[in-house]
Amino acid sequence: MADSNEWATVYDNVVRSTATSSNIDVILDPTPICSNMSNKEFRETIARDRDIAVTLIQNRLKAFTRWDQAEQARVMKWFGSSSSDVRTALSAGLPRLLDVMRNLKPENVIRWDEQKQRNITCTIVPDNGSTDAAVCKPDSAKRIIAIYPHFCTSPDALLWKGCKVFTLIHECTHYTDVFDSNDEMYGVSIGLSFWAKSNPEKAIRNADSITCYVGFEG
Repeated sequence: MADSNEWATVYDNVVRSTATSSNIDVILDPTPICSNMSNKEFRETIARDRDIAVTLIQNRLKAFTRWDQAEQARVMKWFGSSSSDVRTALSAGLPRLLDVMRNLKPENVIRWDEQKQRNITCTIVPDNGSTDAAVCKPDSAKRIIAIYPHFCTSPDALLWKGCKVFTLIHECTHYTDVFDSNDEMYGVSIGLSFWAKSNPEKAIRNADSITCYVGFEG
């Protein structure tokens, strides 16, 4: 049975009419976004994890602005370089990432199979069992994140491994007006820092590298 507190606005332009032709058929999809929680719980989870992500990005921006030895070492660790090009990319991208994350709404995080209802122009890949989420970069302005069942069972905020907070950050870096990041190398782990040493030109555009730089602890 659905949570009695779950309500959704289905038509907010209310005009009373007695004409039968004015009836509006509304079809609601009863399938929960995550099978292990109600949609109300899902929205609360996304809002909570989004707020954690906002704090992580704010802290990173403050440290980046100081540009002390610790921050230079962190940039070098995750991007294999602390060059002016890397600093320019971070200086431009971090504020945009913060703005997008602050304005991310739970209703913009949808099941991957709802893509057609949202008129997403990309074909989101089928569920392979281990994928957490995806975005359609040409539709960046819509701020839609499609999530898979694996996302639903991932931890909320374990900041040394894959978790919901990191997935939200990762996907938001993909937007073309944020970092326009790619998936050159996956891995929310210390191992990604070793890859960066040999691939600094790719690391600064790599979604997981940016994600680890923002919030990885360990």
